[in-house]
Amino acid sequence: MSNTAKIVHIKTWNEFLHLANNLKPASIAYTIQRAPLCKPPIGLRLIFASKNTQYVFLDFAKGDALRRTKIPVQRNKAGEAFIDEETIRNFLHDQLRRKDLNVYSLEVLGY
Repeated sequence: MSNTAKIVHIKTWNEFLHLANNLKPASIAYTIQRAPLCKPPIGLRLIFASKNTQYVFLDFAKGDALRRTKIPVQRNKAGEAFIDEETIRNFLHDQLRRKDLNVYSLEVLGY
């Protein structure tokens, strides 16, 4: 049996929900990232780990929301797009029906 770590890219929001509900990670990390080919140019990466596997879900903006999760994309006074971090945390707690889930931003690490 191999101890090699692997990364699984999750393609749909329903698959992410299914895996997160079955594997019950203690935490989910996220990054808000630039996505130059999207309008507005912003995206969200969600990551959780279970045993030797890291699960990654990507979502990108289309208009005033992210395509897959429908999390709203807002604009500041300068017109720059952003995703409210509290909205991300609340969304994950509600969707996974878990208030005990720790949701962390990896932005402080420079990702």
